[in-house]
Amino acid sequence: MARRAKVAQRETLTPAVQHEFGLDRPSVTPAIRRNSSAPSLSRLDDGLPKIVIGICAMDKKARSKQMNHIVERLLRYGEFDVVVFSDSTILTKPVDEWPLCDCLLCWHSDGFPLKKAQQYAALRKPYLVNDVMAQDTLLDRRRVYRTLMDSGIPVPQHIIVDRENLPQGQTDPEGFMETEDYVELKGVRICKPFVEKPASGEDHNVYIYYPHSMGGGVKRLFRKVDNRSGDYDPSDPGNVRRKGSFIYEEFLTTGGTDVKVYTVGPRYAHAEARKSPVVDGKVVRTADGKEQRFPVLLTPQEKEIARMVVLAFGQRVCGFDLLRSERGRSYVCDVNGWSFVKNSHKYYDDAAGILRMVILSAVQPHRLLAAPPQPLPQHACGDVVLETVDGSQHGMHYNMSMDDMRSQVAGEEDKPEGELRCVLAVIRHGDRTPKQKMKMKVTQEPLLALLHKYLDSKGKQAKLKSPNELQDLLDATRLLLDELEAKQRAAADAVNAGAVPSPEPDSDELREKFRIMKTVLEQGGQFAGINRKVQLKPLRWSAPEERSGEQPRCVEALLILKHGGVLTHSGRQQAETLGNLFRNVMYPPSAGGGLLRLHSTYRHDLKIYSSDEGRVQTSAAAFTKGLLDLEGSALTPILVSLVKKDAGMLDAFGKGASADIQLAKQELYAQMTWDPATNTSMYTEPQLTTPMVSPPLSPKLDPKAMQGASNIPGRPHIYPMPDNPLGLLRQLHELLKLLVDQLRQKCLEEPRNDDRPRGYSALTQDPRECAHEEGKPCSGEKLLLVFDRWRKLAKAFYNEKKNQFDISKVPDIYDAAKYDAIHNQNLGLDLRPVYSTARALAAAVIPNEYGIHPAGKLRIGSMICSQLLGKLLADLASMREESMQTAGLQHADNSLQYDAMADLRNLAVNSSSRPSGGSEAGGGEAEGTARSTSQEEVVGTEPDDGDDDAVLHRLCPTYAQDINSPFRHVRTRIYFTSESHMHSLLNVLRFCQLGHEGEAPLLGEEGQQVLHECRELDYMTHIVLRMFENITLPLDDPKRFRVEVLFSPGAAYDPTEVIPPKKDHVLPVAPRVPLHPDGANGVPLARMESMVKSFAKPFKRQGDPYAPGLRSTVLSTQQSEAAAAGVVAGEGELYQQLT
Repeated sequence: MARRAKVAQRETLTPAVQHEFGLDRPSVTPAIRRNSSAPSLSRLDDGLPKIVIGICAMDKKARSKQMNHIVERLLRYGEFDVVVFSDSTILTKPVDEWPLCDCLLCWHSDGFPLKKAQQYAALRKPYLVNDVMAQDTLLDRRRVYRTLMDSGIPVPQHIIVDRENLPQGQTDPEGFMETEDYVELKGVRICKPFVEKPASGEDHNVYIYYPHSMGGGVKRLFRKVDNRSGDYDPSDPGNVRRKGSFIYEEFLTTGGTDVKVYTVGPRYAHAEARKSPVVDGKVVRTADGKEQRFPVLLTPQEKEIARMVVLAFGQRVCGFDLLRSERGRSYVCDVNGWSFVKNSHKYYDDAAGILRMVILSAVQPHRLLAAPPQPLPQHACGDVVLETVDGSQHGMHYNMSMDDMRSQVAGEEDKPEGELRCVLAVIRHGDRTPKQKMKMKVTQEPLLALLHKYLDSKGKQAKLKSPNELQDLLDATRLLLDELEAKQRAAADAVNAGAVPSPEPDSDELREKFRIMKTVLEQGGQFAGINRKVQLKPLRWSAPEERSGEQPRCVEALLILKHGGVLTHSGRQQAETLGNLFRNVMYPPSAGGGLLRLHSTYRHDLKIYSSDEGRVQTSAAAFTKGLLDLEGSALTPILVSLVKKDAGMLDAFGKGASADIQLAKQELYAQMTWDPATNTSMYTEPQLTTPMVSPPLSPKLDPKAMQGASNIPGRPHIYPMPDNPLGLLRQLHELLKLLVDQLRQKCLEEPRNDDRPRGYSALTQDPRECAHEEGKPCSGEKLLLVFDRWRKLAKAFYNEKKNQFDISKVPDIYDAAKYDAIHNQNLGLDLRPVYSTARALAAAVIPNEYGIHPAGKLRIGSMICSQLLGKLLADLASMREESMQTAGLQHADNSLQYDAMADLRNLAVNSSSRPSGGSEAGGGEAEGTARSTSQEEVVGTEPDDGDDDAVLHRLCPTYAQDINSPFRHVRTRIYFTSESHMHSLLNVLRFCQLGHEGEAPLLGEEGQQVLHECRELDYMTHIVLRMFENITLPLDDPKRFRVEVLFSPGAAYDPTEVIPPKKDHVLPVAPRVPLHPDGANGVPLARMESMVKSFAKPFKRQGDPYAPGLRSTVLSTQQSEAAAAGVVAGEGELYQQLT
């Protein structure tokens, strides 16, 4: 038997390995006679018998490169013989003819006869490293999830739709329901986006269903084919599959990464991160064609999860998928069984050592009392050989040169001032279509029926937003419009026949509104994205007769149609281009790939936030696509996976801001419509949307005239203010009348056509897919809607009966004029005078709505953006804290030397001081750390929502290969918002010194002048804060951390003068300019905090975000396997207990 084992072993290994261990020579060791019922053992020179290890798996797996590496290391101990069961043996021979062995390594893969292997295990009863009898469970995802839940291991919220053994003709189990937005089983609801997994563990066709509010469609994941592992289909209606049984689970956002955990026994876990296939479906590969992965550190809770998975499934060598939710909790979403790490010699060493202990403790435990007969040789690949306290040696892979380390610490931008630590950006959304609203009172029964059908639980209104709801409205609108047009034709025929027409003064207006509503609902060809919404609000109810038992019915309702305000093709292109620019400009290029290298290796902590508005979310997704160089035309997967909505921080106004804005508008409107001839103002009072809770302001009056400002005696100066604003308002009114007449004539001349125009959706289409038809409005907009937009603006802007101007319409007029000047110049409209006049007025209106003097601007700004400001300061403070904690990675004298040797020695000393039960193996992390946590801690316990932004996962330096600086870490936070937050944040930065008597401005003189002269914060306006750390300065030096303040006014160009070079309607984004003091290379972080802190709201209700202990970022370190070398016997005893 020993000779057969040797022969099988020689057949398994490569010729070089056979020669190295003498396996190519005839064995001179005499065989020991054994009973035929027991496996034969050969003896070493010391007389101890060898243990025969049988490998029962398909040849592709059993003879793989990874398995050969581990077998080689096991054989070096001189304690084992290895027998590989070939495919012909496994598939054709009966189990009683299979080779005998003491220990069996057996696992399932495609084509493997698991039942035969189970029969063999029952017949011969070898020691099973992986429980063969339990591997049936791994082939059924339903059983996997039940096992996980029974063992207390966290899994995503899910339902199991089992269609096996259903009655004839029944397609769904009892209690299962599918709607547009969710699936539900017996009261458990899983809302879109959700993941659909086949019950069979061998079926890798996993689907992800997205909600229509985010573009809809389905992402289909599959086994990797070349460089693809998933495709997104935006046209899929989103109906779930009905053939077979499926698991439906909530989609968890994980920052675009997945984590694969590899265990070797319950006390060892190695984790690697890869790019998630759900983002763009592209597989990133290394130079040798392997999928690119990077080792990462596991948290104590994740280590405990790994231990529980091993014990629950009885698979000591096991791989499973871990989802690290951005909520701060980790979930197991799949268990794969036998899996090995690829291309890690350190892992092969660890796995062989642990397998040796596992097998010996089960088969020959007395061997553990002696040291291994032959230590593992070190690899000649530049490893650092570390001598531990007990004299043993261990090779740790720090595959970087000392020059790499020094250059990394010196700063990768070739700047001696410091190393980049943090990039924060606040960005306005991209170019959008004009926002529009139409109101009409309705009494038609089809519309009232919709109101009753979709009325909310409070009976106040019906909101129609989903595709089915809007389709119902479109059907009703078409029906009513056909009836109205039929009446019109009948009336015309009657007039032609000589009948006297009956007067119906409102019929023409009603018919025109229904035609507009039909056009809006048909625009784009599908109801995808967040771009149309209809509200029906009851106005009058009919009282039912007494004792009739009937419910009251609405007889009149107010219909409000909101549309427009969606990102255009040029807005998406602007956002993608800016993201690409950030990737290439904002991050050091010499780190082996800049941002993408940082991000893929877990040294980049990226989070992207957006307000709740659709155009802002789409802008954020497009920017992310450019930033991370993602593929595909659809943004829906990116939006769902990587963009986090935070309406409270980026949408809502602060308390009291509306009242102060009301007062500012009142003064502004009064001065803009001031008529010196009559000493009166001609304006409509600004609407107050919230109660006035703050006291009126008392602005200081400056008697001196100010150039470019209003200089009305006795009233505060308002800057900027055009000369004779009332004259400009009257001029704009006349220009609008001419433009409306021009559009009316074009509509009458346009041939009647019911064909739907080709629409464009920035969420699902590439900008190049937008069609530009000569003589037609851009993006499929109909000429009737262009006319309706301008007609409503002209009517609302000036009230002829009251002789009053509504100044609040100036920004809307300017938006519409700029949009048409960019996108609809081919219509032949006379837009230049409208645009220039509206721009002059908007330059005075828009910035002064947020305060008309510095103190008011500061007050309003601090109320609007206080939460965002607190978050920005917390981001900076968190990175400062982390830098303090990692400062020990350099010399005590603060020289630019990175002493890896000293760091490794510290790790070894710390490791040797721990109890033996807590040893770890490099990136493979042991159980001891998990057990050191509080006994009250629950595995995977989700932290308080207030701390979710502090969740941080790191690269594992012990296993990192070709990483210049595994300890380096950069935080990036991108906040997408609207114009109001941009004005507010800039006003706080400009005038924060007013809250600190005697303090100089935070920004430099040139920066102040830039903002003073800036007339517009256009689309893609952005403010960037970049924090650098000068590690040559002491930790307590306030100049150690500096913050660059950069600003761009976005695409603030005149579209009547600047023509995009490609004629694609995409105006360029202005380059960034520094706002910080001249020659200072930034503002000291301590000064920025002291100046701005009082205007910021503490982040996430955690008290002062700048106090010590805001967030204690504990950097997990790796313990050497060498620390366990002196306690082998203790390890073996513990393994006996566990196994």
